[in-house]
Amino acid sequence: MDQGQRERGLGILAAHFSPAAICDNNRCSMSLNPLVLLCAALLVGCGDAPSAAETPDGGGDAPTKIGKTFSAAADAPQYEGTSFRAMQVYDLEAEVYLDEPALLEALDDNRLLFFGEQHETAPVQELELWLLKRMTTRHSDVSLAMEHFQRDEQPIVDNYLAGAISTADFEKTSQPWKGYAQYWKPLVEHMKASGRPVLALNVPAEALEMLYAKYPTTPLTAFNAWDASFKYDQSIAPRPVAAWDATYKSYFEANFDYAAHGKKLGMTYADALNYFTDLALIRDETMGYFIAQGLKNSGRVMTVAGDWHVQTGLATPDRAVRFAGDSSRYDLVTTTTASKLVAMRNERVSGRKVARFVLVYEAR
Repeated sequence: MDQGQRERGLGILAAHFSPAAICDNNRCSMSLNPLVLLCAALLVGCGDAPSAAETPDGGGDAPTKIGKTFSAAADAPQYEGTSFRAMQVYDLEAEVYLDEPALLEALDDNRLLFFGEQHETAPVQELELWLLKRMTTRHSDVSLAMEHFQRDEQPIVDNYLAGAISTADFEKTSQPWKGYAQYWKPLVEHMKASGRPVLALNVPAEALEMLYAKYPTTPLTAFNAWDASFKYDQSIAPRPVAAWDATYKSYFEANFDYAAHGKKLGMTYADALNYFTDLALIRDETMGYFIAQGLKNSGRVMTVAGDWHVQTGLATPDRAVRFAGDSSRYDLVTTTTASKLVAMRNERVSGRKVARFVLVYEAR
């Protein structure tokens, strides 16, 4: 193509733009005659057009989808990491494997993303970082929400991200989970380098200790008695919190360890189950509430929390949607090893699959 052809093509494009482009948050839409656009594109060429997998926040029409799906694992691509190998992406709903662009395109649809983890499992936390990096590259408005920090430590988290305190001071004063430096620090450091928010989600430990101290009063009764004068009022879910239903209790019971939670305290199984279901609900309500608050200040929120809180959506995700509004929806991502994928494909809880997408990996 010579320079004259290119200039004629650009002239056609300019002549057929509508008088004004509507722009919002760097996204612009312009009215074009489709036939004219096609002809001009042929003249101008499109050699430097960015990849749809890299620039979904760009202006104009929706990018062309380039992702691929595969019916068999043998045909699907594999991704390698430091602590994981041969990772493949599986769609539990469509029952197909995806490549990386197809996964990211599918995740474009919803503003809430939940990644369910096995705690302190190096391949899993590295896979969280693998996805987080791709989400922040693809979208400029991603916040990271973490179960691993208590909500009352949010000012310290904010100060660290802003560069106001040192790494040593941050880790000393923010009360992160044990193992933070080994497992979750790379997530926070990535967000700091990207200039993006990190949201602390968990119930303050001091508030939980107050609930324990009120035994035999049930945790939910004590929690709902706290009013706006409570010291940690701004770091817990709004009250009153409605009692859990049979579905939630059944979901919790499937993972309940009576020997570790209740038996040593002299509780009967029934009393212990009710007591610790209350505590789980308080955490899910609190995390869901602050995820929803984060969504109001950010275009997208990726939440990292334990598998129990995330899988099926019955715990934290459903509550985040309730607080955010009925129009909000979410995607669920979890992990498993290849030997356990068949069981996960068949698993249902109250008719729900455990997640939409599974990162199937082998540990190194």
